[in-house]
Amino acid sequence: MIKKTLSFLLILIVSQNLNAQKAVYQLPLSSQPVITNPTFFYTVPKTAFKVDVVITKTNTMKGIYADYAEKLLGIANYCKENAVSYDLKKISITPFTVPDKTLQFVAELSTAQMNNKFLETLFAHNANAGAHLSSTKEQNNTDFIPDFFNNYADVITQQTYETYTETKIIEGVVTQVPVIQTKVTTKTSAQQAQEAAGFIEKIREDRYAIQSLSQEITLSKEAFEYLVNQLNELEKKYLELFTGITVFEDLHETFVVYPDNSTKLLPLCSVSPKSGFSATLSATAAHNYYLKCTPQYSTDLQTTFNESLVRNPKYKNSNGYCIRKAAPVFVSLIQDNTEEMLGVFPIYQFGLLETLPAGLDKFEIEKWGYIY
Repeated sequence: MIKKTLSFLLILIVSQNLNAQKAVYQLPLSSQPVITNPTFFYTVPKTAFKVDVVITKTNTMKGIYADYAEKLLGIANYCKENAVSYDLKKISITPFTVPDKTLQFVAELSTAQMNNKFLETLFAHNANAGAHLSSTKEQNNTDFIPDFFNNYADVITQQTYETYTETKIIEGVVTQVPVIQTKVTTKTSAQQAQEAAGFIEKIREDRYAIQSLSQEITLSKEAFEYLVNQLNELEKKYLELFTGITVFEDLHETFVVYPDNSTKLLPLCSVSPKSGFSATLSATAAHNYYLKCTPQYSTDLQTTFNESLVRNPKYKNSNGYCIRKAAPVFVSLIQDNTEEMLGVFPIYQFGLLETLPAGLDKFEIEKWGYIY
């Protein structure tokens, strides 16, 4: 009876060992274990952020007749020199997952897994390929320099006429003959400015005339508004020749950063009003931007519990799959002591690594790691 009982227990133990998952080892190996069955490799995921930055470039351009603005039109508030400045418009982040190369593992298949063709199924259905991000970069949005402003000074010539007499002998008689000569001369900058100022004065006179006639001649509201708006737009174009224009351009920058639970502030970039975007931090602290990651709950109690558990003499290390769960984290943008909330994101780096018991042959490891 005793022999039968011992035989049954032996068969049971052997059966459990045959169907139990073999050990999982973290790479690189500190010692060379005895591995007899097929293996596969995997890594746990980590969270990355795709960062999209939009910077507005402001290009202020001096008018071609700015030097005459005050003299001819009495305008004191005008652009006196060309200038370029930059300002942050928006920062947005998009989370996605990538393999964590610092946490790689090798798993040995059990006999049950081999019999069930676990490896073939694993590779065929491995769908954990991370988030798919578009590689298309957004086009920069640019205000175009108006053709009127850009091309007005191209026509700087004018025709002048000179009349004089020539002395000719016609049939023996000395005769004074009138001659008209046409010359093409170049207008001076002052002449061009005076001409543009004259157009502005004429536009204002025409607008006043229309507004005055509106009391005597019946005009539809639409017709009246159309005429006045057309004159306003034309006046604006000529005024810009004196006051200058401002052109805005949205510049897009995209890069990737990786949150770290050991770093309180994750450096992003810097935006200087004079030089614009830089992937490195500036010596001027007010130009720098950071990500602040704050976990929604602390893992200190879990860590303390695990440490005390390991110190127990009866504790036996698990040697099953090692996985990591993402933890919810508040993420905010920090710049010059100001904080802007961006959202709550699940971040793997803030979760604890957990080693599962061996024998989980049906555990879907492909949902928890990258298989390779």
